Amino acid sequence: MKQINLFLVILIAILALLPILLPDRFDDDIEYEFDAPVGLVYDEFYNLRQFSKWEQFTASDSLTVKKFSNTQEDDEISMIWDSDDAAIASGKIIIDNFSVNRFVNYTIKYDGWEKLDSLNVKFDQNENGKTVAKLKYLSQEIPYFYRYFAYFKNPESKFQKSLENLSSRVKIRLDKDKKEGRLNYGEFRIVELNRTNLLAIKKQSQFAETDVMSKVDASFETIYKSLMNKEEGGLDFDLGFPYIYFTDFNKEKDQITFFSGIQLIEDLPLQKNMQKVVVPGGEYLLTLHIGPRSKRNQTITRMSNYAQSKKIKLGVRQLEVMLNDPKETDSLKLMSRIYIPIIK
Repeated sequence: MKQINLFLVILIAILALLPILLPDRFDDDIEYEFDAPVGLVYDEFYNLRQFSKWEQFTASDSLTVKKFSNTQEDDEISMIWDSDDAAIASGKIIIDNFSVNRFVNYTIKYDGWEKLDSLNVKFDQNENGKTVAKLKYLSQEIPYFYRYFAYFKNPESKFQKSLENLSSRVKIRLDKDKKEGRLNYGEFRIVELNRTNLLAIKKQSQFAETDVMSKVDASFETIYKSLMNKEEGGLDFDLGFPYIYFTDFNKEKDQITFFSGIQLIEDLPLQKNMQKVVVPGGEYLLTLHIGPRSKRNQTITRMSNYAQSKKIKLGVRQLEVMLNDPKETDSLKLMSRIYIPIIK
């Protein structure tokens, strides 16, 4: 009997002291590569409705109730979940910082817990067009005796399963987007571009994008006023957004030569330094630029790196098609398609 009592005392002592040896928080670093462009992967993390479809932390309870707040009237982008399963509990995940296609930072609040967990995700695109997501998860300090449960519920396995689900999901989305002709940020495509006729004005500027865009604005304004002047028999149709055809880059003189204007759909009159410019047809490398004009060179560099990884030789000239109004759109939301000819 004394031996049994001694054994129980030792066992209780071990159970009481063992949490000292167990981690008091989880600090997990996980890296995962997706065979998809960075814009598509980023969207899955930033859009919490999408996020909720592949994360595995609440998946074991099909009755989990989720509510989302991400409208313009809301002060935050968040998801609240509620579950009767003790292993899932209830809580709230909030996006407290982000940079488009670069990173998303979350804070996680579990009901009944005072402190917050954090999850930070960074995105990098390889030269081959694949995206690497780097996740860093840091939990709050785990209460002493709860460390037994937490030890066997280490979130790393759920992260791995979540990312595997996401990998399958983005492949399906990418195939669907390609069939619909949608281009994602960070995606590279080899396309056949038909000969394009532009009604444009020749300009020269410094390499600085601010100087380029001021000249583009001036060209577009001239063309707009000339064609829309109804008092002088102007035409009435939508000019669309600017086309920019870069033809020469002189780094020694810090000088770029380009033509900026609109697509010539019909035989429009040439006025005030306007001229017809032909962009040759053929195979082009195409990608989508999103964000400030100051980041445009980074997009061109990624195109060059991708071409080198695929042993594709690119020409010097570039055609850029704006997809929204540079004067009316927030710089973070500016979008344009960039085409660079492929030399065979």
